[in-house]
Amino acid sequence: MLLAIRLKQVYLQPVVFALYGITSLLFAIFEYGSLTPIFMIRYFFYLSGAFMTVVIPFFLLLFALLVMQKTMQHRNGNPFRYAISVVIVGVVLAFTAYTVWMILQHGYLEIIRFMGMYVYIAMYLIATFISYVLLNLILKFWPKKNNYTEIIVLGAKIDDEGVLSETLRERLELAVNNYLANRAQEKPTKIFVTGGSIDPESPTEAEEMAGFLLAQGIPAEDIVCENRALNTDENFYFTKQLLQNPEPVLVVTSSFHLIRTHFFAWQNQVQIEMKGARSSVFSWGYSVVREYLAFFILTKEINFICMISLAIYSILQVSKLY
Repeated sequence: MLLAIRLKQVYLQPVVFALYGITSLLFAIFEYGSLTPIFMIRYFFYLSGAFMTVVIPFFLLLFALLVMQKTMQHRNGNPFRYAISVVIVGVVLAFTAYTVWMILQHGYLEIIRFMGMYVYIAMYLIATFISYVLLNLILKFWPKKNNYTEIIVLGAKIDDEGVLSETLRERLELAVNNYLANRAQEKPTKIFVTGGSIDPESPTEAEEMAGFLLAQGIPAEDIVCENRALNTDENFYFTKQLLQNPEPVLVVTSSFHLIRTHFFAWQNQVQIEMKGARSSVFSWGYSVVREYLAFFILTKEINFICMISLAIYSILQVSKLY
């Protein structure tokens, strides 16, 4: 029963289906497409096979280290996912070490075998990244009903002096604009600011955000602070307990953060609409890569199964030739 609930929370989600559906389509196009641009992309992958054989193991090691870090942080969490995480880390480390040993100890045939395998994995990684960017854009421009009376602003890092980052200021300014638009239509609206602090002696993200809103002229009675959350999952878990209306709420976050926002809102059974605040080009590029890696780890079981399947398929294909 618990396993079924967990499967529904993590895997049977719209964004998960959409992301890996797009990934499957892109991978099939990369592998079987006959158009000249697709052929050139596929040719590039195989031409750079030796490079992929060197680079991809490092990505897999990074993947294993990130999974290990998350596993140690949530040792007292779901035992099923903890066990799966341990298996993933062990298999990835063993597989990478075996690859290095085989290439160093054996000849040309083994290099070709592993080269093809890592080319497939590289194609999969690029397909998932492109899918992530496309799905994020779809969520950003998805039509909004704009019938909300509650706005949730997700917190972001604040420096030691309590200065809001540009990312957080953009979120708050977008929330203020939507609040004022609602008030102009005489719709009573509340803004929920959510974010805690690791240091108990420092002000929480929510408190600093509330101060910004007050300075913008938002009445104190229309601001609700949630001071405990330390991540996006907790943002929704704790804020859900403060919401007053059953209809969808507007969640304001950054444009690069929409997929994980939707993921955790669904997991916590909060009905939402989303608006993504803008960010600088440099910040957006770095943040998209970081968010992609975070979601890749969040759905690590799916990615692990896909990469292992591709590795086995590639080895079998090469074995038929030699």
